[in-house]
Amino acid sequence: MKAGRREFLKLGVAAAASTALLPVPTFAQGAAPRVVVVGGGFAGASCARAIRQAEPRIAVTLIEANTTFTACPFSNAVIGGLRELSAQQFTYERVAADGIAVARATATAVDAQARSVRLADGTRLPYDRLVLAPGIDIRWDALPGYDEAAATLIPHAWRAGEQTLLLRRQLEAMADGGLVVISAPANPFRCPPGPYERASLIAHYLKTKKPRSKLIVLDAKDTFSKQRLFQAAWAELYPGLLEWVPLSKGGNVTSVDAATVTLVTDFGRHKAAVANVIPPQKAGRIAESAGVADRSGWC
Repeated sequence: MKAGRREFLKLGVAAAASTALLPVPTFAQGAAPRVVVVGGGFAGASCARAIRQAEPRIAVTLIEANTTFTACPFSNAVIGGLRELSAQQFTYERVAADGIAVARATATAVDAQARSVRLADGTRLPYDRLVLAPGIDIRWDALPGYDEAAATLIPHAWRAGEQTLLLRRQLEAMADGGLVVISAPANPFRCPPGPYERASLIAHYLKTKKPRSKLIVLDAKDTFSKQRLFQAAWAELYPGLLEWVPLSKGGNVTSVDAATVTLVTDFGRHKAAVANVIPPQKAGRIAESAGVADRSGWC
């Protein structure tokens, strides 16, 4: 009988995981190998479950501080009023049901020589193999005027949750005819198509709810992911409503005045009714402390 595509992929994942994580001498000794996964997002939770499915004898611990995971994919639809945030939220009950130990904690350091992860409460978790999937941190020092306090006035909404709802509420409260400005960062950052998907969904909201409004995307790049597809759709669906300003035409935001909701570029100032600053990012803090991030802050 021929194996289907799904069965083939399952076998491939199992073989890869077994090869990478279980050297034959270790497994042959009979001790249950210990894998610690830091980060309970898509990557971390999927990896933990795949390892357990590939070899149930592996003791897998998932370290995640949050009791509920709020997914970023489709969160732009929440901003655009097409989806509720509750549809983005998931607990870790089914992960635990797969035999994975879920540690509700924050990992603060990795001791590679001792093969252990230190938690915020001082506990140390030993491992035979370690997976770091910490997501992102915002580089709060990268854009003058934009810090955590400014984000309460001008949301980034690049971590799904309260920031997502804040941006949605601001759009709903804006008078028809208001100006919305999005700032897209230079590469690299998480989810390269994300700012342009967001622009599309906000444009849809404005077209249907506040048609006299306008949206400007200030971009620190001259090219972006899936650019031809997005721009073709914008020209067809939102002519005169959505304007993209690339780096070469003054799109790079150099500072932010949160009090007046103003984004400053080398070419001028853009005072908005609603602004969304997507700031520079880096790998989660634990990646830097573990020594796996480079000067850019990414792994």
